[in-house]
Amino acid sequence: MNKNNRWFNFFILYLGGVLVSISQLKIVPIQNEIVQGMGFSFTSISWLMSIFTLSGIFLSIPGGKFIIKIGPKKLLIMIMLCLILGNVIGFFSESYYLMLASRLIEGISFSMIIMVGIVFINEWFKDSGRGLATGIWGTFSAAGSLIAMNLFLPMTKSFGLKSPWLFIAALTLLMTVIYMFKIKDIKSEEKSADSNEDKELFKKAIRNKRIWILALAQGCMAFILFTFINMLPIIYEQMYGINNTLANRYAGYFGLFGIPFGIIAGYLIDKTKKGNLITLISFSIMSIAVILTNTLSGSVSIILQLILLSGGIGLSAACIMIIAPEAVVNKKLIGMSISIVNFVYYIGIFIGTPCIVKLVEVTNSWKVGINLMFLVSVMGSILVLLYCKTDNKKIKK
Repeated sequence: MNKNNRWFNFFILYLGGVLVSISQLKIVPIQNEIVQGMGFSFTSISWLMSIFTLSGIFLSIPGGKFIIKIGPKKLLIMIMLCLILGNVIGFFSESYYLMLASRLIEGISFSMIIMVGIVFINEWFKDSGRGLATGIWGTFSAAGSLIAMNLFLPMTKSFGLKSPWLFIAALTLLMTVIYMFKIKDIKSEEKSADSNEDKELFKKAIRNKRIWILALAQGCMAFILFTFINMLPIIYEQMYGINNTLANRYAGYFGLFGIPFGIIAGYLIDKTKKGNLITLISFSIMSIAVILTNTLSGSVSIILQLILLSGGIGLSAACIMIIAPEAVVNKKLIGMSISIVNFVYYIGIFIGTPCIVKLVEVTNSWKVGINLMFLVSVMGSILVLLYCKTDNKKIKK
């Protein structure tokens, strides 16, 4: 594949990732409107936000098997169809439980899109540029957050409460058609694997201790990332007395600042070939930024802390996805191994916000909640350090 074609393919794949991200986050900026318009409680709304990731917990590892059996293109089409179906059901639903079911269906897309993207990238950019492409790919969540936080509240005021659901369904349908005609499936020996070989591949992937170390580190990062995505405006309001409008604006900066750092991670790893060291530094920056949340004193300190936090998290998330394929010895294990990383990633997302919110409710202190997030981020740094040491031992052998 020539350079122009692979970057065009990557661009349209990235747009699909952004669509999955804005579908996941569309409820966050319109929580109050849903409560007022549909009569749901805030507790119910929190489940609508978090249940999206439940599909990821249960389907991420089976997704690794699906990609071996049917190939990444067919799985990508299935992902987009699930996103369309979930949003169409959500658009027409008035029942809370039907809305909940629609979010589970949407979550199927979220559970597999990262893995599919990594598999395509490792094929398209196998000769050069893999780190940069993976780094950019890792920014689709930040891009989705930026778009969702700024687009959906004005959209609901102009076109109705359910307009984001219809908007996403229509765009996803368009992207699905583009994928059908523009993206070619990857021809690999993965597809010829029989059921016995599938089992052996699964066993090899599941026994890879180094992948599990990276997965746990990624889970720590996800715990921090999505707790901040969901709760940052509330933290600003309750800890520092910032009004709602300004708090939402600051939270939007979190997504904006995060976008370039994934690209920077890919560039640095491609140029220096020191992925492990860059990952360790990234997790350390994230830990420092998290604890600084307790010490903000004005707009300048908030912006500087947001840049540091976005940088640490953006670099960390991208670095894990870049170095993870290097932790496997067989190309056929990449999809399965990434699915293991995603499995723990989704658990981190699912438990992060509820754990921190419950702790804050019990202690009546956001500082205690921030301190717990700091401990989780330090745990992630320790795991990356452990991975670096196991990698050094492997090199010595």
